[in-house]
Amino acid sequence: MLVSQVFVLYVLFSFVGWVWESTYCTIVERKWQNRGFLYGPVCPIYGTGVVAMMLMWSQVLDQGMTPRWWVVFLGAMLGSAVLEYATHWTLEKLFHAWWWDYSDMPLTLHGRICLPASVLFGLGGLLVVYVLYDPTVRAVGAMDPLLTEALSLVAMAALAADTALTASSLAHVSRMAAAINEDINAHMDDFVSDIQRKGAEAAQGLALRREERAAAAARERERFAEGLRNSHIGQMGVLVRSAVHRAVGAVSPDRLPDSPNREQLAKLWHDMLESGRH
Repeated sequence: MLVSQVFVLYVLFSFVGWVWESTYCTIVERKWQNRGFLYGPVCPIYGTGVVAMMLMWSQVLDQGMTPRWWVVFLGAMLGSAVLEYATHWTLEKLFHAWWWDYSDMPLTLHGRICLPASVLFGLGGLLVVYVLYDPTVRAVGAMDPLLTEALSLVAMAALAADTALTASSLAHVSRMAAAINEDINAHMDDFVSDIQRKGAEAAQGLALRREERAAAAARERERFAEGLRNSHIGQMGVLVRSAVHRAVGAVSPDRLPDSPNREQLAKLWHDMLESGRH
């Protein structure tokens, strides 16, 4: 096949893949799903896969030979897995976005591929080789070469413009997301710093209030003691101590009876006199 014919097939099956995937996802999600990486109605990964399958088996099919189905199935399944994983990884690294996610599917690898999807693409490979190849090649071969060239040039220009527009928009979105992320981080830093500052101020104020309460309690105890000393109870205590001092002072230690504990009694008498003075 000519390069222009291959490119026409690429665009055609990219469109068919977009129709299939958008329809399927719309039915599953129950709302319109515009699938695909580009703005236009194409999913290039489908066009790439179909054209690769056709070119791979063209030598065999053009000679009228029929390849074994399990070889076609395994080739399509493994090839689609490699293509899907590489495409997902590239788009993620370039634009920091995911266009599909198999994380909730069984036997998935990093959410980029999964066994059920790969099996489905393997069945699609059987459809391409055994059903679509012959009528598609005949239809494209029957077209006027000039018309094929014109269609391929128009499709190439439209696809290039769509790719450039999509890449520019995604880059702009990526820059906006980065700016928003920086703004959020700056606000969060200010928020955390403000919380730390308020926490330090609150701790300082709490310590100051504790000191003030302790000083107030000390002053209150002093006032209470002063009031107690100036009250009738305090005056009675002074009178009692004075009476005890006079009573003790009226008795001379020399008049204490002789006993083995005379010195201890004399010392105790002296201490009582001293305490009475205070």
